[in-house]
Amino acid sequence: MSTALSEEAARAILGDDVLGPREIEAVFGVGVHGETLPHVPFSRDALTAAKNAGEMLIARVTHGRGGTPLTLLQMVLEFPDAFDKRLLRKVGYQLKEEWGIELEPLAATDTCAPGWALVRKEVLDASRNLAYDEQDAALRAYATSVGAATVRRRSAVEAVYDTLLYFGARRIRLLEKTWDWTGSRTLDGGYLNVGGFSSSGMQILAYSRAIRHGGLGTCPTRGPLA
Repeated sequence: MSTALSEEAARAILGDDVLGPREIEAVFGVGVHGETLPHVPFSRDALTAAKNAGEMLIARVTHGRGGTPLTLLQMVLEFPDAFDKRLLRKVGYQLKEEWGIELEPLAATDTCAPGWALVRKEVLDASRNLAYDEQDAALRAYATSVGAATVRRRSAVEAVYDTLLYFGARRIRLLEKTWDWTGSRTLDGGYLNVGGFSSSGMQILAYSRAIRHGGLGTCPTRGPLA
Protein backbone atom coordinates (compact mmCIF):
# COMPACT_ATOMS: atom_id res chain seq x y z
CA MET A 1 0.00 0.00 0.00
CA SER A 2 1.38 3.41 -0.91
CA THR A 3 2.09 5.81 1.95
CA ALA A 4 2.47 8.81 -0.35
CA LEU A 5 0.49 11.96 0.47
CA SER A 6 -0.80 14.85 -1.56
CA GLU A 7 0.92 18.21 -1.25
CA GLU A 8 -2.22 19.60 0.40
CA ALA A 9 -2.13 16.87 3.06
CA ALA A 10 1.53 17.62 3.69
CA ARG A 11 0.78 21.34 4.11
CA ALA A 12 -1.90 20.47 6.65
CA ILE A 13 0.84 18.89 8.79
CA LEU A 14 3.85 21.12 8.15
CA GLY A 15 2.21 24.42 7.21
CA ASP A 16 4.72 27.02 6.01
CA ASP A 17 7.50 24.45 6.19
CA VAL A 18 6.31 22.96 2.90
CA LEU A 19 7.96 24.56 -0.12
CA GLY A 20 6.49 23.19 -3.32
CA PRO A 21 5.63 24.22 -6.88
CA ARG A 22 4.02 27.54 -5.94
CA GLU A 23 7.12 28.64 -4.01
CA ILE A 24 9.45 27.42 -6.76
CA GLU A 25 7.57 29.43 -9.37
CA ALA A 26 7.55 32.54 -7.19
CA VAL A 27 11.26 32.38 -6.35
CA PHE A 28 12.93 30.63 -9.30
CA GLY A 29 10.43 31.61 -11.99
CA VAL A 30 9.74 28.13 -13.33
CA GLY A 31 6.51 26.16 -13.41
CA VAL A 32 6.62 22.62 -12.03
CA HIS A 33 4.41 19.96 -13.57
CA GLY A 34 2.86 16.93 -11.93
CA GLU A 35 5.12 14.45 -13.69
CA THR A 36 8.13 16.06 -12.02
CA LEU A 37 6.60 16.03 -8.52
CA PRO A 38 3.73 13.53 -8.72
CA HIS A 39 3.28 13.04 -4.97
CA VAL A 40 4.97 13.45 -1.61
CA PRO A 41 6.87 10.18 -1.00
CA PHE A 42 6.55 10.29 2.80
CA SER A 43 3.86 8.97 5.11
CA ARG A 44 1.74 11.02 7.46
CA ASP A 45 3.70 9.59 10.40
CA ALA A 46 7.00 10.50 8.75
CA LEU A 47 5.86 14.10 8.23
CA THR A 48 4.64 14.35 11.82
CA ALA A 49 8.04 13.13 13.04
CA ALA A 50 9.68 15.62 10.66
CA LYS A 51 7.66 18.49 12.12
CA ASN A 52 8.66 17.53 15.65
CA ALA A 53 12.31 17.37 14.57
CA GLY A 54 12.33 20.83 12.99
CA GLU A 55 12.40 19.66 9.38
CA MET A 56 10.90 21.17 6.25
CA LEU A 57 9.53 19.42 3.18
CA ILE A 58 11.04 20.93 0.08
CA ALA A 59 10.60 20.29 -3.63
CA ARG A 60 13.84 20.50 -5.59
CA VAL A 61 14.17 21.04 -9.32
CA THR A 62 17.12 20.85 -11.67
CA HIS A 63 16.39 23.77 -14.00
CA GLY A 64 15.15 27.34 -13.62
CA ARG A 65 14.08 30.10 -15.99
CA GLY A 66 14.47 29.24 -19.65
CA GLY A 67 15.62 25.73 -18.84
CA THR A 68 18.88 26.99 -17.35
CA PRO A 69 20.47 24.49 -14.93
CA LEU A 70 20.24 25.74 -11.33
CA THR A 71 23.92 25.36 -10.50
CA LEU A 72 25.65 27.22 -7.70
CA LEU A 73 27.03 29.74 -10.17
CA GLN A 74 23.62 30.27 -11.74
CA MET A 75 22.04 30.95 -8.36
CA VAL A 76 24.83 33.41 -7.53
CA LEU A 77 24.16 35.11 -10.87
CA GLU A 78 20.37 35.28 -10.34
CA PHE A 79 20.46 36.27 -6.66
CA PRO A 80 23.65 38.31 -6.21
CA ASP A 81 22.43 40.09 -3.08
CA ALA A 82 21.90 36.76 -1.32
CA PHE A 83 25.63 35.93 -1.28
CA ASP A 84 28.57 37.43 0.57
CA LYS A 85 30.50 38.82 -2.38
CA ARG A 86 33.74 38.97 -0.41
CA LEU A 87 33.87 35.18 -0.28
CA LEU A 88 33.03 34.20 -3.84
CA ARG A 89 36.58 34.41 -5.13
CA LYS A 90 39.00 36.17 -2.77
CA VAL A 91 38.86 34.33 0.53
CA GLY A 92 41.93 32.60 1.94
CA TYR A 93 41.56 28.84 2.38
CA GLN A 94 44.01 27.30 4.84
CA LEU A 95 47.43 27.86 3.23
CA LYS A 96 46.02 29.30 0.01
CA GLU A 97 46.03 33.05 -0.52
CA GLU A 98 43.01 32.95 -2.80
CA TRP A 99 40.05 30.60 -3.00
CA GLY A 100 36.36 30.94 -3.64
CA ILE A 101 33.43 28.83 -4.78
CA GLU A 102 33.59 30.42 -8.24
CA LEU A 103 36.95 28.65 -8.71
CA GLU A 104 35.50 25.16 -8.07
CA PRO A 105 34.37 23.23 -11.21
CA LEU A 106 31.41 21.64 -9.41
CA ALA A 107 29.89 25.11 -8.98
CA ALA A 108 29.25 25.19 -12.73
CA THR A 109 27.95 21.63 -13.11
CA ASP A 110 26.17 20.26 -10.02
CA THR A 111 22.39 20.63 -9.68
CA CYS A 112 19.79 19.18 -7.34
CA ALA A 113 18.03 15.98 -8.29
CA PRO A 114 14.31 16.64 -8.85
CA GLY A 115 11.86 15.48 -6.21
CA TRP A 116 10.63 15.99 -2.67
CA ALA A 117 13.01 15.90 0.28
CA LEU A 118 12.84 16.33 4.04
CA VAL A 119 15.63 18.38 5.56
CA ARG A 120 16.35 19.78 8.98
CA LYS A 121 16.16 23.56 8.85
CA GLU A 122 19.09 24.10 11.19
CA VAL A 123 22.22 22.12 11.94
CA LEU A 124 21.89 19.16 14.25
CA ASP A 125 23.15 20.22 17.69
CA ALA A 126 24.84 16.86 18.24
CA SER A 127 26.94 17.41 15.11
CA ARG A 128 28.47 20.72 16.23
CA ASN A 129 32.12 21.08 17.19
CA LEU A 130 33.02 17.72 15.65
CA ALA A 131 35.43 16.84 12.86
CA TYR A 132 33.81 15.81 9.57
CA ASP A 133 34.02 12.05 10.08
CA GLU A 134 32.94 12.32 13.72
CA GLN A 135 29.66 13.87 12.59
CA ASP A 136 28.62 10.60 10.94
CA ALA A 137 27.68 9.04 14.30
CA ALA A 138 25.39 12.01 15.00
CA LEU A 139 23.73 11.50 11.61
CA ARG A 140 23.09 7.82 12.34
CA ALA A 141 21.62 8.62 15.76
CA TYR A 142 19.39 11.26 14.21
CA ALA A 143 18.08 8.80 11.61
CA THR A 144 17.06 6.47 14.42
CA SER A 145 15.38 9.28 16.36
CA VAL A 146 13.10 10.23 13.43
CA GLY A 147 12.41 6.63 12.40
CA ALA A 148 14.28 6.86 9.11
CA ALA A 149 16.31 4.01 7.62
CA THR A 150 19.04 6.48 6.77
CA VAL A 151 19.75 10.17 6.36
CA ARG A 152 22.61 11.89 4.56
CA ARG A 153 24.36 15.21 4.26
CA ARG A 154 23.11 17.68 1.69
CA SER A 155 25.24 18.54 -1.28
CA ALA A 156 26.39 22.16 -1.46
CA VAL A 157 23.98 22.95 -4.29
CA GLU A 158 21.09 21.48 -2.26
CA ALA A 159 22.02 23.56 0.78
CA VAL A 160 22.15 26.77 -1.27
CA TYR A 161 18.95 25.93 -3.19
CA ASP A 162 17.02 25.09 0.00
CA THR A 163 18.22 28.20 1.83
CA LEU A 164 17.47 30.51 -1.10
CA LEU A 165 14.02 29.03 -1.64
CA TYR A 166 13.08 29.32 2.02
CA PHE A 167 14.30 32.91 2.22
CA GLY A 168 12.60 33.89 -1.03
CA ALA A 169 9.30 32.32 -0.02
CA ARG A 170 9.22 33.02 3.73
CA ARG A 171 11.69 35.93 4.20
CA ILE A 172 13.43 33.96 6.94
CA ARG A 173 17.21 33.39 6.92
CA LEU A 174 18.08 29.81 7.76
CA LEU A 175 21.68 29.10 8.81
CA GLU A 176 22.12 32.70 9.93
CA LYS A 177 24.76 31.87 12.56
CA THR A 178 25.63 28.30 11.64
CA TRP A 179 27.14 26.43 8.68
CA ASP A 180 25.95 23.16 7.12
CA TRP A 181 28.96 20.95 6.31
CA THR A 182 27.93 19.23 3.10
CA GLY A 183 29.05 16.16 1.18
CA SER A 184 30.46 18.22 -1.73
CA ARG A 185 34.22 17.81 -2.04
CA THR A 186 36.58 20.45 -3.38
CA LEU A 187 39.45 19.88 -5.80
CA ASP A 188 41.98 19.66 -2.98
CA GLY A 189 39.93 17.34 -0.76
CA GLY A 190 38.10 19.79 1.48
CA TYR A 191 34.33 19.80 1.98
CA LEU A 192 32.05 22.74 1.27
CA ASN A 193 29.91 24.30 3.97
CA VAL A 194 27.06 26.77 3.55
CA GLY A 195 25.76 29.25 6.10
CA GLY A 196 26.50 32.48 7.93
CA PHE A 197 23.47 33.86 6.09
CA SER A 198 23.43 37.34 7.58
CA SER A 199 22.43 40.61 5.95
CA SER A 200 25.84 40.52 4.21
CA GLY A 201 24.78 37.40 2.33
CA MET A 202 25.22 33.66 2.41
CA GLN A 203 28.73 32.24 2.78
CA ILE A 204 30.08 29.22 0.91
CA LEU A 205 33.34 28.03 2.47
CA ALA A 206 35.48 24.90 2.50
CA TYR A 207 37.35 23.13 5.30
CA SER A 208 39.53 20.08 5.68
CA ARG A 209 37.96 17.12 7.49
CA ALA A 210 39.81 17.90 10.75
CA ILE A 211 38.34 21.39 11.33
CA ARG A 212 35.76 21.81 14.08
CA HIS A 213 33.93 24.73 15.67
CA GLY A 214 30.68 25.33 17.50
CA GLY A 215 28.77 26.78 14.55
CA LEU A 216 29.76 24.05 12.11
CA GLY A 217 27.41 21.07 11.91
CA THR A 218 25.21 19.29 9.41
CA CYS A 219 21.55 19.43 8.33
CA PRO A 220 20.35 15.84 7.74
CA THR A 221 18.22 15.25 4.65
CA ARG A 222 16.17 12.44 3.16
CA GLY A 223 15.33 12.55 -0.51
CA PRO A 224 16.68 12.21 -4.05
CA LEU A 225 20.46 12.01 -4.21
CA ALA A 226 21.96 15.02 -6.03
